[in-house]
Amino acid sequence: MADLDFFVDVVVSGAVLGVGLTDSPGEVARTLGGDFAEDRGRAVMRRDYGLVEFSWARHPGSDSWQATGFIVQAHRLASITVIEAFVDRYGPFGRQLPFMRLTAELDRLGYHLREITDQADADYRRYWLAESRISLLVAITGYLGLFDAGDVWSISAPHPPERVAARRLGGQRQAVKDGLAHLLQLDEHLRRQWLDRRQPAPRERANWWLYLLLVIDQQLRDLSGRRTDWAELKLWLLRQGQARAVFNEADSAEKLAYFAADLRRSGVELAALPSADDIVRACLDAIPVGLHEVATLADRRDLGGLDRTQMRHSRQAKNLVSAAQWHLDGVQDTHLAAQVRELIDIKPRLV
Repeated sequence: MADLDFFVDVVVSGAVLGVGLTDSPGEVARTLGGDFAEDRGRAVMRRDYGLVEFSWARHPGSDSWQATGFIVQAHRLASITVIEAFVDRYGPFGRQLPFMRLTAELDRLGYHLREITDQADADYRRYWLAESRISLLVAITGYLGLFDAGDVWSISAPHPPERVAARRLGGQRQAVKDGLAHLLQLDEHLRRQWLDRRQPAPRERANWWLYLLLVIDQQLRDLSGRRTDWAELKLWLLRQGQARAVFNEADSAEKLAYFAADLRRSGVELAALPSADDIVRACLDAIPVGLHEVATLADRRDLGGLDRTQMRHSRQAKNLVSAAQWHLDGVQDTHLAAQVRELIDIKPRLV
């Protein structure tokens, strides 16, 4: 399949031709062209390129669109004409995407999809790749010759670990919410004791912490009151998660960067929140290799020439640069800002 490289690239990189989760409508159009159908409201927008759809949202009173995700509608292959931007880069596309071919190539590259199918997925099997936060749906049955059982229905992003944890722990939401509401009332010492008593088995530990953070995010969205208290609690849990080795340095830096950006966009003031310089410096310090050592691609079809370590380091760098980028305007240290801009320039060539 000449087009298999396209789908491998999307799954591994979490982007489409290098654009996706941090790019404006203009940036996506510069990469993919102007051949799209658009649905636009006051707060949301979707652009449909046939095989791929991108979506954005914006806050009330803002003119700036923030990317919210994309979906590759692989089930449409038999009924659409694939846009030139994809064909020019990858060659002609087939009419179907068999999951077995895709997963075999991913396995060869060292990427192993994790099945996360649950009872809600009656017509599909669902798979996830943690590195790129990509989810795949695979059809259980075929339909009128347009696709067969075992074909990929769609590939979408973002699917962060918190969302995947929620699929397993969603039934505990009220109990977790009640526990966190109690945690709001406690001092530092009692909070630590609360965590000590409730640590699950090691294999469930990360999911449990992720679900705590997800429930707090829901409280921050749903409540008009006590938002500062909930924000303070999330900041405390992020620091505790790193101190207790639940989250590594890179995960902690990325989560803090996005959390701080969300707070500032929503107008929540938090005195204990680190400065933009500290947040950006933590992201850059967590990049596992130096700027001149990180693997880049001149052409996305060269992905197979990288080993697993190079791909993982390049992907981590891309995630951390994307997180740091939200705080560039607030950075006071000119040398640090220059470092970020240099990394932003090479980001499209990172895995």
